[in-house]
Amino acid sequence: MGSGIRAEVSLPMTSPSPFAEIVDGSTPVYSVARSGPNGDADTVVFEFIADADLSVSDDAEVVFDYGARAAYRFETACRSDSPFSVLDRHGVPLSGTTIRDGRLIVTFHAADLPTLRSVLDDFRESCADMQVLQLLQSSSASEESDLVTVDRSELTERQREVLTAAYEAGYFDHPKGANAGEVAESLGIDRSTFSEHVAAAQRKLLSTVLT
Repeated sequence: MGSGIRAEVSLPMTSPSPFAEIVDGSTPVYSVARSGPNGDADTVVFEFIADADLSVSDDAEVVFDYGARAAYRFETACRSDSPFSVLDRHGVPLSGTTIRDGRLIVTFHAADLPTLRSVLDDFRESCADMQVLQLLQSSSASEESDLVTVDRSELTERQREVLTAAYEAGYFDHPKGANAGEVAESLGIDRSTFSEHVAAAQRKLLSTVLT
């Protein structure tokens, strides 16, 4: 039995999402299907289900009318930094895709934690606003594994900025690559403000991890 992980990730509708110029994201989109790259043309074809009166760009056409809903199709260039290409490179099939609340929601199954980390790192490299919505470990996974979902949206934008700067400067390393004063100076804030932000962020993260 496998010990894989089901991941649900939220990505921005803006480029490199192939839907950026097709729909505005305000109306839900369901049942997204995608063809592979089309030979030498290096294009992909997408189909999706949405309201029949959905406002779409001229690049999309209705291919089937269900009445209240319709199936739409469009063709676009295959971009190496799109979420779909990222999954292709890692050999991870797409499990599901929807659009809701202006965000592209991608679901996939990673065979193991290293694969999951690699996929998420690549997502984050092309889409800095990536959010992990859910991580669910297979019920057949080793009892020693204890996977926890951390919702980064619990942190304020400033807390994330301070944590990122501290991490990149080596503040959490042992020995430290930078002290609190040095990181605070790089952020243009005083040391006490830096410490307050770090402490508040750590409390939120530890509350999730330890409870």
